[in-house]
Amino acid sequence: MISKETLLEYIQQFLEERGVLLDVSSLESYNFIAEGELDSFEILTLTMGIEAHFSVSVAPELLLDEKNAIVGNLVNALTESI
Repeated sequence: MISKETLLEYIQQFLEERGVLLDVSSLESYNFIAEGELDSFEILTLTMGIEAHFSVSVAPELLLDEKNAIVGNLVNALTESI
């Protein structure tokens, strides 16, 4: 099982590598689609990275749900589904 903290750290590092610098308190409320920082290719890259790094499968339905564009919601959905 993936811990919420580990997944948040992974996503924070992913965003930092793309120039999005957020402190931990801002990370969970960050909406990566509304901010326009990640395009569809980057979202796919993030998803594939999570799958490879944590040896899990991310359900496509999680990515289609608009509320999961907020990092905290995505992390919660992933930790509940895995």
